[in-house]
Amino acid sequence: MSSYAVIQTGGKQYRVQPGDVIDVEKLDQEVGARVDFPDVLLVDADGAVSVGTPTVDGARVTAEVADQFRGPKIIVYKYKAKTHYRRKNGHRQSYTRLRIRHILTDGADEPAEVVEEVVEEAPAPAPRRRRRSTRAAAAAEASEAPAAEAAASDEPVASTEEAEAAPEPEAAEAEAVADAGAEETPAEETAEDAAAEESSDGEEKKE
Repeated sequence: MSSYAVIQTGGKQYRVQPGDVIDVEKLDQEVGARVDFPDVLLVDADGAVSVGTPTVDGARVTAEVADQFRGPKIIVYKYKAKTHYRRKNGHRQSYTRLRIRHILTDGADEPAEVVEEVVEEAPAPAPRRRRRSTRAAAAAEASEAPAAEAAASDEPVASTEEAEAAPEPEAAEAEAVADAGAEETPAEETAEDAAAEESSDGEEKKE
């Protein structure tokens, strides 16, 4: 391989190295096509300079067409005094952008391309989910158990307010006994009064 070379194309000379990108006069090639330049005027092969007469024998430069584009617009104005001659035109030059690949000497062939292996990226790890603590999970299970039992038995579930307002079974039994005693007390008093009146009536009759 050579250090650099001087090529000629489109009436102009360019100093190129492998990997350089240059803009030259338009070439009738599609983007991605390979182009050879046999008109190599000078080659520097690792410090050994070879000058062509007019070109270097067996030397050529290979390039790849990177783009086809047009340059900036320029104004062309023609004027002639005292003749009322005025002409104004615009122009945009067409260019071809080249990427220099290799500089070959002594009729060498272009080296084979090295195909890079595509390494597949590992898939991104799944996002971690936050787990509930043991206490929170136990409380959630305890709250869900009555609802599940009620759903299985098809019985309505009492709300929290109704459960708090409902008396406990022992308290309900005590209240029922107290009510029964309160109801029986007037009846006992009535029976005792009747017995006292009968005894008093008997004594009066004896007298």
